Amino acid sequence: MKIIHIVEASATGTLAMLSLLANAQSSQGYNIKVIYSVRKETPINFSDHFDPRINLIQIQMLSLKEKIKSIRLIREIYLCESPDAVIMHSSFAGFIGRLAGLTVLPNTSFLYIPHCISFVRSDIGWIKKFIFTCFEWIGAIKRSSYVACSNSERIMISKFIPFRKCYLVENAVKDFPKFNHKPSSTKTIVTVGQIRQQKGPYEYANIAKKIIALNSEIIFRWVGDGDEETKQILIDAGVEITGWVSKDQVIDYLSCSTVYLSTAHWEGMPVSLIEANYANLPVVASACSGNVDVVSHGETGWLFNNETEAVKFIMTALDRPDLSNKVIKNAAREAMHRFNVERYVSDMNSLIVKDLEKRL
Repeated sequence: MKIIHIVEASATGTLAMLSLLANAQSSQGYNIKVIYSVRKETPINFSDHFDPRINLIQIQMLSLKEKIKSIRLIREIYLCESPDAVIMHSSFAGFIGRLAGLTVLPNTSFLYIPHCISFVRSDIGWIKKFIFTCFEWIGAIKRSSYVACSNSERIMISKFIPFRKCYLVENAVKDFPKFNHKPSSTKTIVTVGQIRQQKGPYEYANIAKKIIALNSEIIFRWVGDGDEETKQILIDAGVEITGWVSKDQVIDYLSCSTVYLSTAHWEGMPVSLIEANYANLPVVASACSGNVDVVSHGETGWLFNNETEAVKFIMTALDRPDLSNKVIKNAAREAMHRFNVERYVSDMNSLIVKDLEKRL
């Protein structure tokens, strides 16, 4: 089978899910090509994330001019390769990849994985939501199917785009054998991701200040990088910023931490929370879309609605090791069964076959 993956947001959780799927398909003998665009947060060692048998094709999609040009370039690749399936990762890639396929490849399966679709954003008003929805409608002119990574996202996509099929395939995490929880004697609160509005950096800073006021020996760490002004707010609150690091270094930071804190405003299905489950960390997370699909409050972690609740649950996790251990065991058990790679790859490959059968 010949499969083309397209990604514009080539970093963080999107890159993790793309490389996981593409590498697994390549190991199964499929002919895999990955069309990608480089951003400032794209890892320098991008190619190291992929099986050497995978053909990586760089096509820039950042500026408006590049986006328009990329439609033509990707269309040329479609016509040359005649793939069995095209899998698009993230909103821009979904839009560009589907426009490039208009009037061609009628028997090719087009699957679009938004990895947190644009109109679930909680920081925009109805006008922007309507604009984002219109772009999705335009892209959906091409016969294609959506693949939601969480039930929250599936509900939103089905509501706003009812005329296209939306499947649910929950995210997964690889590299589980590498996790070996070895917390240091210093209590450390950690989060992983890009420093941007979606991830709630201001709330993270406020929570850090409140807890450090209670115990100045507790460390808050943000593994990642992002906006300089926002980063300074975190630093002023006493948060350590690591900058962008390798996957192995992320695992090391998780392994020596005590609690994982997510202050996100919205998510698709956060890979970082699943990794925290695998790393045997108790999770304290905001009760936003995506997070609520991973964490069962009081069973596999704690969900908070405000900063006061967040402080309360973090201190509970720190002061009640017996309760934390129970939550950790529940979360790790669920992660191994629910978020494993074999299930994810099997579900995605089955969707391709199902979609192809409908077209023939």
